[in-house]
Amino acid sequence: MVRLIVLIALANATPGRTQTQKHTAASPAFEVASVRLAVRRVNAEGFSFSDVKIASPGRLAGTNASLDECIRWAYDVKEYQVSGPDWIKSGPSYDIEAKAPPDTSPGQMRLMLQTLLRERFKLKLHSEVKPLPVYFLNVGKNGLHLQHAISDAKPGLTSYGGSAGVRVVGESATMESLAHRLSLDLDRPVFDKTGIKGAFQISLEWAREGDGPSVFGALQDVGLKLAPSRAPAEFLIVDRAEKIPAEN
Repeated sequence: MVRLIVLIALANATPGRTQTQKHTAASPAFEVASVRLAVRRVNAEGFSFSDVKIASPGRLAGTNASLDECIRWAYDVKEYQVSGPDWIKSGPSYDIEAKAPPDTSPGQMRLMLQTLLRERFKLKLHSEVKPLPVYFLNVGKNGLHLQHAISDAKPGLTSYGGSAGVRVVGESATMESLAHRLSLDLDRPVFDKTGIKGAFQISLEWAREGDGPSVFGALQDVGLKLAPSRAPAEFLIVDRAEKIPAEN
């Protein structure tokens, strides 16, 4: 039995999220689902790739995904909101293929993954509310130094991470999406307080430790800064989780 702690910031909470912990025999479930242990894959630069997403209508695909990533997608939380033993992030990874009717909504797909995690990993949770340290993303004193995105640019951010550092790039990304991405590396929520609308070309790189700029230095170079603060947060306490999923 493993005890994990999943942190869920109230500022990001959606109505009824806590209620998803109470499940019955009628909990939404995939029509068919396969969960298999995967071999962690890295590219020539030493960065690993993993993902959990709706690959096509009614089809959920997890590629090289840790249990941490599966929990985050199922409960619509970010990496800073999850803490626990090292194995949930750096231990076993999983390949998931799951199917539902093509008209299934993203919200229903998340509920279905919650059901799958309960059934295959014996995942159990309950909630508590406590104060939580956060960061606010603000504009630096000399203003923002980023180029606006071109009109037909692909939206979103792509990140690459390894033990040495992190690289985040995007042809068209908002300040809100950048704040969300920063949350993944800072182990606490980051909220956009820049007041800046629109999308920008973003290319950031920082070291996790040792040589190279920190995330704070990388942001300063593009005219942004992080200010520490505190906010109430809802914690989901994971009372049980198993490394090896039940057989398909």
